[in-house]
Amino acid sequence: MPRLIGRYLVAVFDALDSAPVRTWLERVVVVTAAVGFLTHLAVIAVARILPDGPRTLFEGLDESPLHAVYTPFSVILFYEVVLLVFALAASHTGEIAKQYQIVSLIVVRRVFKDIGSFSELENWLTEPEAVKAVLLDMAGALLMFAVVTGFTFLRDVTPKAKIHRDLRGFIQLKKGVALLLLVVLVALAVVNLGSWLGVTGGLPPALAARPADVDLFFFPRFFEFMIFTDVFLLIVSLAYYERYEYVFRNAGFVISTVLLRVSLSTPKPYDLLLALTAMLYGVAVLGVFACYSAMSKRGEKPDDSGELAGTTQPAAPHG
Repeated sequence: MPRLIGRYLVAVFDALDSAPVRTWLERVVVVTAAVGFLTHLAVIAVARILPDGPRTLFEGLDESPLHAVYTPFSVILFYEVVLLVFALAASHTGEIAKQYQIVSLIVVRRVFKDIGSFSELENWLTEPEAVKAVLLDMAGALLMFAVVTGFTFLRDVTPKAKIHRDLRGFIQLKKGVALLLLVVLVALAVVNLGSWLGVTGGLPPALAARPADVDLFFFPRFFEFMIFTDVFLLIVSLAYYERYEYVFRNAGFVISTVLLRVSLSTPKPYDLLLALTAMLYGVAVLGVFACYSAMSKRGEKPDDSGELAGTTQPAAPHG
């Protein structure tokens, strides 16, 4: 029975991760982001034209047009999280790169909120605190972009070591875990959206408390699930990746994810510093892993039969 359920989960995951579904999902994201952006702009325009309109309708609405960027960015961020779940089954380093991209996009989205907080754009220099917030987020986002670029470059140039075991079982397990994580992602998004709209009164407060920071929405809780998922896969991977460098790399990536999660609950500007520290730690771990792998590859010597000592014909690496 467990094996049958596992095969079913893998089949469902493969169907969702197919090219037609990806293309359809991209179109949905583009249309939803565009419609959301125009709708947000229209609501802001109505609120500014009718300043004495119903307060229940416009309560809590920021009337800066720049805040309309929030809606399409939120849609894009959700799509990036979906891609993160799919990347989990394909590559551990690809999943970590997606985590870094998501955090950097959260900061980019916050830049538009910071700019929209100016009471008058023409006299923005008269608001030093708002200027400081904008410049900090701009600098932080740019540095994160640079770190993500460096991480992606290292990932591409890292030599692929030969794996001594068949990884098909591990890949299938990751697909099953990714599918379950996708279900959790959708449930978290629905619950958080409902709590933000105030329609989850029947749920426990610990589960459906109104988000204290709309910037983060469901990201802190989702990253908590990512931490436990990565730890679980790290433990299981010990049966497949017995080599020291893989164990250390995967453990280092878990540490990086933990730091990213903590950064989401850290006040500004220390959140930027902690997030950058998490990303730089991941880059450092991957860099050392690349050097170790290169040296190990050069140190492999053929035995008397001409084959590399201790190696068998492996499946394609999936790291």
